[in-house]
Amino acid sequence: MGLLMVHSVSPIRHAFYEAFLNLHRIGIVIVLAGIYFHLANHALPQLLWVYISITLWAIEVLLRFIRIIYLNLSWKQRTWTRLSLEALPGEATHATFSLRRSWNANPGSHIHVYLPKVALWSSHPFSVAWSETSGYAQHASEKLPLSIRNLDIEDPQCTISCMIRARTGMTRSLYELASTAENCNVELWGAVEGPYGGYHSLASYGTVVLFAAGVGITHQLSFVRHLLHGHNSNTIAAQNILLVWCIPIVECLEWIQPWLEELTAMENFREVVRIRIHISRMTLLEIEEMQVPTSLDVRAHRGDAQDVVDEEILTQVGAMVVSVCGPVGFNERVREAVRLRVGMRSIDFIEESFSY
Repeated sequence: MGLLMVHSVSPIRHAFYEAFLNLHRIGIVIVLAGIYFHLANHALPQLLWVYISITLWAIEVLLRFIRIIYLNLSWKQRTWTRLSLEALPGEATHATFSLRRSWNANPGSHIHVYLPKVALWSSHPFSVAWSETSGYAQHASEKLPLSIRNLDIEDPQCTISCMIRARTGMTRSLYELASTAENCNVELWGAVEGPYGGYHSLASYGTVVLFAAGVGITHQLSFVRHLLHGHNSNTIAAQNILLVWCIPIVECLEWIQPWLEELTAMENFREVVRIRIHISRMTLLEIEEMQVPTSLDVRAHRGDAQDVVDEEILTQVGAMVVSVCGPVGFNERVREAVRLRVGMRSIDFIEESFSY
């Protein structure tokens, strides 16, 4: 138990996630077995609670297994979830899961990923950057169908996209697998479990400021699409949405380029949404020589969270929320900027961490 407690400390847990996960699973089995034999040898009445604990744990594992099978396996087409990996600049991997079932998740959700070829005994959590579901009924004739059997109904298909930064362990293995493949693309099979999270609703805020650093953009991007869609359908209060993304090199823009194109094509994008990119390793002259899309405001410095918050307060519409997802130091700077102004206006703060 002492070893498990030491290994659960946040810095150690983040640095050795796979070891943390597997040690805790083994530890649970050892602890339950030890308690069981201790109580059984002395015929103590508390043995019933061990049976209950084991039963509940077994039920939880069984239900999760059934849910994973249901979500990832298509009995009709005899197909399993496929994963496409693409290596991108900045040591990032674009992972796209193709499921054969419809899949809905709130913005800010995450999934657990199972990839036996890369990490046989563990799953890893990743934020969902983008998801799309397709599948509908078709009928070739101009006449109305006589029954549902006359319809050509396509099975719903869903794609889930994650952006994974190469660190150590599984994330490094994924990037090396994709980067060494032909055309930096590789396909393999896997499974997803979820969605989890996505508990924060920003629907009641007129002004929304989303800060992201590095792969923290995966958490914030889904909020932009959700809020803009709600604005267009008059179901949310958002009138002013600002996304601030801090990256080290300009090549990181390739991480989200396809999704940016979809966002900019949405109705009322330019009237409601602003996207500001801060590139810390570029000079102003280098940015001026770039061909930057007019939908992006690219700046050649790290950026000051206090300046951003103060600017948005001056044009605030309704209640305001500031959300941040990034490294600890980045999150602390944004939190401090909000704290200094929270007494002036109606401002809420939401922080999302990279990992458990």
